[in-house]
Amino acid sequence: MVNIKKRSSQASVVIIYLATMLICLLLFGFAAVTLLDIFVTQPALEAEAAESGTSTEEDEKTVDYSDATETILFVGADGQDLNAIVLLRVNPQEGIIAIVPVSKYTIATVDSASGTIESLFDTGGMSYLKTAVENAFGLTCDKYIKITNDGWAELVEYTGGMTSYVFPEDLYYKDTETGDLTSFYAGNSTRTLWGDDIRRIVTYPLYSNGEQTTVQVIGEIAVALINDAFESNAASMKTNIQNIFNTIYNNSDTDITSKTFASVRDAYEYMLETASSPATYRMPRGEWNSSGYFELDPEAAAEIQEYFGLISILEE
Repeated sequence: MVNIKKRSSQASVVIIYLATMLICLLLFGFAAVTLLDIFVTQPALEAEAAESGTSTEEDEKTVDYSDATETILFVGADGQDLNAIVLLRVNPQEGIIAIVPVSKYTIATVDSASGTIESLFDTGGMSYLKTAVENAFGLTCDKYIKITNDGWAELVEYTGGMTSYVFPEDLYYKDTETGDLTSFYAGNSTRTLWGDDIRRIVTYPLYSNGEQTTVQVIGEIAVALINDAFESNAASMKTNIQNIFNTIYNNSDTDITSKTFASVRDAYEYMLETASSPATYRMPRGEWNSSGYFELDPEAAAEIQEYFGLISILEE
């Protein structure tokens, strides 16, 4: 009888011992897993997220670059000779670049002076040209750039050139003053086109439909150049964005400063990271008169403002 009680007592002790050991193992195991998660797993996940540019937070904030939307007047010129004029409405937040090519033969006014944009430029330089374009289209140019031929060639180098352009007709012309030869066949470009190529295309003097074709060509080239850059060379452009600004600043008559560039740099870098084929263009509506000058349709300004997304802004 004594032996039975002794064995029963010993069994109880073993059960208690095993239960205690099991509870301890569970507690220590839970603590170990918790510490591993705090000091090893989470830091590793955070480091991985930092490298990939993602966030581990569920409620990550959306970036807002709506204030960086701006209208830019871009002019290519060799001294007083205008090569091309375009209006660009750049919207980094939406990944959109809306383009309007402008003929230098467009009739406009500055104060009491009236004439073509080219003649007004001859009279009052970029100040008159900018005001003439603003008056013609009923908008404000937030910034302007008048870039030299050398600056243009360098700028196109940073974009990676243009590969997708389709020539509207055969081009063959030799400039007797400079010796520049323009020679291309109608159809798809067979090579990458660089700054000097593009300048010769937009200044080609023998288009079958004259200046009307020139304006269309400027719009098509602007779209092709920008979209090719975003599709094939965006990462390099982002890396060289400071050099791009320096090229514009050092080779242009411009009101863009280091301060104004810094205020939109993040927005433009964001656009280079996120946008694809952002550029489109629209021809301004109007008529070519018997003198070869372009007279804007009375509704043209409102159409361009709507295209740029300015109508609602102007009405507020």
